[in-house]
Amino acid sequence: MRQYFLLFGALISLLASAYGIRCYACESVYEASCGEDFEVENHFKYDCAFIAPPRFLENDLSSPNATACLKRVFRENGVRKIVRGCYFGEVNATDVGCRMDPTLTAVQNATCHVCDNENYCNAADAVQRNPVDMWKIASSILLFLLATQLL
Repeated sequence: MRQYFLLFGALISLLASAYGIRCYACESVYEASCGEDFEVENHFKYDCAFIAPPRFLENDLSSPNATACLKRVFRENGVRKIVRGCYFGEVNATDVGCRMDPTLTAVQNATCHVCDNENYCNAADAVQRNPVDMWKIASSILLFLLATQLL
């Protein structure tokens, strides 16, 4: 019976990690709560496994899957914009994944912040933890401790 609980726990852990990273996706121009004073709203939450990369990046990516979250800050026609979304490309080589859309010709002072350390890591500077993610971490630790007792 104990082996079944261990197997069930392992399957749940694998299922939780099988999904892609989840990120906030929004633009400060359209949503005031997406700006510098970020406020979490449920419609900002996206599972990046279901998001396609931007067309202008498709030919330069080795994989079409999102690998992290990003937060872009830039000026366009004198207006400061913050864009949050899914990041595509190598996390340690942001020259491709952070590239701006070439059709945006009036962009200045663009910065790109990439994070892959946890879901919804592209919130504000003060990271807000998702209660579901905390539950997954706690259950994984509990399963590990149970497994050591069973073996």
